[in-house]
Amino acid sequence: MLITCKHETKKENPALQLDESTIAVAVMPVHQGTYNVPVVSSGLISTETESKLSFKIGGIISRIFVEEGQAVTKGELLASLDLTEINAQVSQAKNTLEKTKRDLERGQRLYKDSAATLEQMQNLQTAYDVANENFTIASFNKQFATIHANTSGRIIRKFASEGEQVSSGSPVLMMNSSGQNNWIVKIGLPDVDWVRVKKGDHARIFLDAYPNEIFDGEVSLINEGSDQLNGLYHAEIRVKANGHKLASGLFAKVEILSQNKQSLHGVPIEAIVEGKGKNAFVFVPDSDRKSVKKLPVVIAYITGDSAIISKGLENVNEVITSGSAFLTEFSTIQISK
Repeated sequence: MLITCKHETKKENPALQLDESTIAVAVMPVHQGTYNVPVVSSGLISTETESKLSFKIGGIISRIFVEEGQAVTKGELLASLDLTEINAQVSQAKNTLEKTKRDLERGQRLYKDSAATLEQMQNLQTAYDVANENFTIASFNKQFATIHANTSGRIIRKFASEGEQVSSGSPVLMMNSSGQNNWIVKIGLPDVDWVRVKKGDHARIFLDAYPNEIFDGEVSLINEGSDQLNGLYHAEIRVKANGHKLASGLFAKVEILSQNKQSLHGVPIEAIVEGKGKNAFVFVPDSDRKSVKKLPVVIAYITGDSAIISKGLENVNEVITSGSAFLTEFSTIQISK
């Protein structure tokens, strides 16, 4: 009876405690291969022949014949200056030229009659040549007191209005040759990307204006010198519009598929934890298959459902995918088959 009523303290099973703290995970193999790591940059849509048009000389704008967004043809008159002062300068130069010409002819007759010296004759010739050059300059300036379209395209911006006074070379209008469908993206590349990009490399362009479209492109220009302000190398990507409506100033993200392939590691995207920029972590099973290691990795780029790793997975054959979000460096795992 005493034996029957004896109370025995139940001891907890250590194996049961281990099972309660164990986290079920799944592992996937690490794929090693040669990958074409894209060069990523961004820029604005423009055209190859985008031009800022200005007057050769300063003056008051008399007329602007176009508006923003208007289509124009090559040679079309776009703007003109008030010609009152310019015509007066041309007339003044012409009168001076005629006077020096008469003086030169009179001097030549006197020189033949020995009534004028050679020095006097040379001075008259010099005065005539100077007057002739001044007349040429005045006539040339009058010719460029108007702005004509240098190509067929569209006016995309007006910098000035009628009645404003502008200085020589100040932009008045900006136009592009959108009618020729030669759209480009202008980007800047750091030196580490510049050495990987070559003219003719294929590119993919993503536009916020067309979120569901991917545009094909090609590297058409790479500068050999860097910009003194930001240290970047200017490059241009020619865009294939494929019938889509584009406009200057649209923001574009560019992925250039460099021809230089690299040996990298590929893992499922769900294996990545605690990512910040290109730096992240992955968990891998330890040799006992019950504990884990937390390894830092560098992400080269992400494509589809895979992350391409450039550093951190050397000599690693598999990574933890399912369940990795619940792990710590001290977790105990059970690998699901």
